Amino acid sequence: MSSEKVKEDKLRKKAEELLQSQLNPINYSSEDVDEVIYELSVHQIELEMQNEELREAQLKLENSRHEYFDLYNFAPIGYFTLNKEGIILKVNLTGATLLKSDRNNLYKKALIQFIEPEYRNKFHHHIMKVLDKETKETVELKLIIIDKNSFYAKLETIKVQDENGNFKEFRITLTDITAQKEAEKILHDRNANIQKMLNVEIDEHETAEIRLEKLIEKYKISNQELEQFAYVSSHDLKEPLRMITSFLQLLQKRYIDELDEDANDFINYAVDGAKRMDMMINDLLEYSKIGSTEREYEYLQSDKILETVLKNLKPTIEESNAIITHDPLPLIYANNQMMIQLFQNIISNAIKYHGEEPPEIHISADYIDDEYIFSIKDNGIGIDQKHLERIFKIFQRLHTREKYDGTGIGLAITKRIIQKHRGKIWVESELGKGTTFFFTIPNQNY
Repeated sequence: MSSEKVKEDKLRKKAEELLQSQLNPINYSSEDVDEVIYELSVHQIELEMQNEELREAQLKLENSRHEYFDLYNFAPIGYFTLNKEGIILKVNLTGATLLKSDRNNLYKKALIQFIEPEYRNKFHHHIMKVLDKETKETVELKLIIIDKNSFYAKLETIKVQDENGNFKEFRITLTDITAQKEAEKILHDRNANIQKMLNVEIDEHETAEIRLEKLIEKYKISNQELEQFAYVSSHDLKEPLRMITSFLQLLQKRYIDELDEDANDFINYAVDGAKRMDMMINDLLEYSKIGSTEREYEYLQSDKILETVLKNLKPTIEESNAIITHDPLPLIYANNQMMIQLFQNIISNAIKYHGEEPPEIHISADYIDDEYIFSIKDNGIGIDQKHLERIFKIFQRLHTREKYDGTGIGLAITKRIIQKHRGKIWVESELGKGTTFFFTIPNQNY
């Protein structure tokens, strides 16, 4: 017999006992009527007893709800619930207090906007890591509060899934660790004072550092002057070159009947050479501007940069039947225009130097030692090992102009762009087996 059945029988028995104690002896004219009345009375008492149990259960449930509400809202740490885009769905009173904001003002806002800009990429990487794993992840960040002050916080994040195993939400605990950080700073300062008191002999080292800084500054000024010279010189060369081209074409047009075939060929050679020189000057101007122009840096989605590049190269991609694929790409801190030019130069080269098969190009990125390492791999003709360093030098070509057009400055520009972003660029290749370009973008502000 089930426990529910036993419970019902006990309840009925108790109800019958209560009814017997409450009923006055009544004489009914019919035994059937008496039995019906008796059954109805028993059921009525059963219902009253069940209602009393329900009221008690409801009261317990209400008390539990109030206890949960108090534990959630008045916990010593902040609780946040975010959707996949990082938008705040829920927050407890402590969380709102830590951010010095009303809870209603936090709903539907991105948590990242309350994080110091220099820590936002770290938070983005933290969220992506949680999304990929099933375990809790921890990160320490600096948060901004409404009066523009800031505090250090430790975030512990887990991913919650629904019954079908699909992503549901992020749940985050936020703890103020400013006092801990201040204690660490005091300890660091004390250690620094102890180091001073020990009178460590570092004079020679400091002197060498000062000399090195002065030498770097000297070369920096010299490099800026050279960049300015290259820019001005290139700009000033364009006008006389344009005049040479125009007068040669005018000469050919006016005296076409008087010039023999050799003369026309000579003029065509001269015009073609002038056009190539104009292309080289334009590329040289572009190369100079990378070093001489101050650029804005911001957080950028790499996949959006690639999307722009693929739109720019759409005619070339369609003409060559190129297949271009990519893995999920990270959020980076960089200059938008320079990143577009970087990707476009490398991808257009991969399309240009393809073999007999249509170009196949794949872009991916890994996060190693606090920097993103991008790779752009193709199935092209490849590069001889002895030329791998040479390709990044200005105006260096590995093929004749008749076979492949260009000025030989595109990869020199890509190297300059990476240097401006304090990264590195290199290439791995083998003749006939394709090429992979690698470059790094640090995960930090600069």
